[in-house]
Amino acid sequence: MENNNRGGQQRVSGMPCPSCQNFIPITMHQLLESNSIFCPACGLRLEINKQSSAKALDALRKVDAAQRNVEATSRFDGR
Repeated sequence: MENNNRGGQQRVSGMPCPSCQNFIPITMHQLLESNSIFCPACGLRLEINKQSSAKALDALRKVDAAQRNVEATSRFDGR
């Protein structure tokens, strides 16, 4: 999965389709909550095996929680 931030521009995270190589946009939330993702170009369905991916998904949950925490605590209210 890629998510680059260069020069203030954030690219959408995702991956290339293993079938047609088209870009499949996907967020951390989608990976954590969905059982499958779909290629918007060719319709390929990719199943997410939650059992065999448990360690990776647990690490992703921790990254997601840390990211939400940073966003919640770094807001400037202008006072």
